Amino acid sequence: MEFHYSALETVVTGEPVADVLRVLADKHGAKRILLIASSSLATYTDQFADLQERLGSRCVGLFDQVSAHTPREDVLAAIQTARKVDADLLVSLGGGSIIDASKVVQLAIDKDIRSEEELLQYAQRADGTRGPKAGQYALFYGHSKIRQLAVPTTLSGAEFSNNAGVLDRSRSAKEGYRGVDLCPQCIIYDPTLTMQTPEWLWLSTAIRSLDHAIEGFCCVDSYPFLDGHFLHAMRLFAESLPRSKADPGDREARTLSQQAVWLACCGLGTVFHGASHGIGYILGSLCGVPHGYTSCVMLPAVLRWNAEQFEERQKAIIAALGIEEAHAGDAVRSLVDSLGLPTNLQEVGVEHSQLDEIARRAIQHPVVLKNPRKLESAEQVREILELAWN
Repeated sequence: MEFHYSALETVVTGEPVADVLRVLADKHGAKRILLIASSSLATYTDQFADLQERLGSRCVGLFDQVSAHTPREDVLAAIQTARKVDADLLVSLGGGSIIDASKVVQLAIDKDIRSEEELLQYAQRADGTRGPKAGQYALFYGHSKIRQLAVPTTLSGAEFSNNAGVLDRSRSAKEGYRGVDLCPQCIIYDPTLTMQTPEWLWLSTAIRSLDHAIEGFCCVDSYPFLDGHFLHAMRLFAESLPRSKADPGDREARTLSQQAVWLACCGLGTVFHGASHGIGYILGSLCGVPHGYTSCVMLPAVLRWNAEQFEERQKAIIAALGIEEAHAGDAVRSLVDSLGLPTNLQEVGVEHSQLDEIARRAIQHPVVLKNPRKLESAEQVREILELAWN
């Protein structure tokens, strides 16, 4: 087993982003900073206006047109903006879609990608096909021409990954991009900035990262160093999320949730996730379900389907969550339900008539094929979907 560290250098927690960002911009010698942010954050928050003011003339642009699931056309527009302002540093402020878009902007500038056709050479598609340069780390040498500093306002964990997911709207399918330096160089966790994040988004993306921890823990390739991180992430989420639900202004609870993400994502790129993640990608691209919600409805069902072969691991999950249920899937569902989040496919707008197509696409997805209980047919995926239906 090899443990692969990303090119992440610094994580700053609990400090105002405007103060930290100025120091980091100075450290990196940045003179032309492009902000890539969610439109709601850029438009409606005083903290964002303060950040722009503090950066002064070094802030040369703002791109705030990235939609959910990171559509390719939005990414191409962001790339064009970065080139137009000649950015030397990207600062992403928002959730996973914003951070992933910034990764692909970085890839395009680093590899001098000038067209959609050139970008697709680096894409890995959900059906397993890929462009000729997809995932070839040997293509990345020396230091990247431009890096990203991430300021997450959700709990998805995208900031710890070297992967970026982009939506091909024409096919309702996701494509992935990988690069050795694509994760942010620095992460800034400012709990105050997250107060503007809608409650459903904050809590559901936490379940997404809980999914990272649980499916990482259940991976046959996990090992004690990672197991400790995963289990403690579960404990912190079980403690902090009900507190955030009860009191959205609880900064300490928000900080604990952010640190739980840090722990949950320690295995990204080292251990494989399973069917909850893989089916979730299909639900997102085909049905438009937010990724946080996909984990809310799929993780309990996948845990139930896997239960017979992984009894001891599932007992450890129950103990970490501190929820008295007979099965790990029921414990996760109980937590999700207590947070007021959806617990089945019907609640997230999936039609029963879509299940066959979801299963057909999912069984082709490389992540689904890494599920710890082997999945060999669309019919087996359909069994999991039926578990998630009610």
